Amino acid sequence: MRIAEIVNVIPTCRLIAEIGCDHALLTERALRTGKAGAAVVSDISADCLNKARRTLKGYDNVTFTLCDGAPQGVNADCLLICGMGGHTVRDILSRYDGDATLVLSPQSHSELVRDALEKMCYSISVDYCFEDGGKYYDVMRADKGDMTLTDMQKKYGRFYDRPTDALRARLTRMLAQLNGNAEANADRIAEITEVLSCPK
Repeated sequence: MRIAEIVNVIPTCRLIAEIGCDHALLTERALRTGKAGAAVVSDISADCLNKARRTLKGYDNVTFTLCDGAPQGVNADCLLICGMGGHTVRDILSRYDGDATLVLSPQSHSELVRDALEKMCYSISVDYCFEDGGKYYDVMRADKGDMTLTDMQKKYGRFYDRPTDALRARLTRMLAQLNGNAEANADRIAEITEVLSCPK
């Protein structure tokens, strides 16, 4: 489900570039479903690129690149950066100077990614939490454009005031943990309570 959920956010495009591709499951599904006409997959690890080659065997419209971050000289319509921590995603974004649509799904610290997008003059159009196999994931899509986010939007999503069921479940679980030391966590508890009070 996670792969399908992320690919659903990708706009139909000519060329996608999956950065940190690992098995390249996102690229395979994007090509198979017609979301993209061609792809570049890149990774810092040669072993991961070999996994990607096995996944994409039979596709003749894929280029494989061993590199750290966005491949140079590639004019992709959409960059996919998924499955890495927010610190790593932020680092990759800090070295990117193009204007492609960005589809991002950090494994942690999504607030760092939202902050980076704001500083890059990217505007988030999709930003929500979903659940798969008992784990919670954020997925975002952003395009060039000015955006100003509040601290709450950075922490809980640009559209936190319209929380998904998955965000509610994630924050309810978090709230139960924080209540174990309510005095020390009073500010965070108040924030989460505010999100949970938003109407469906």
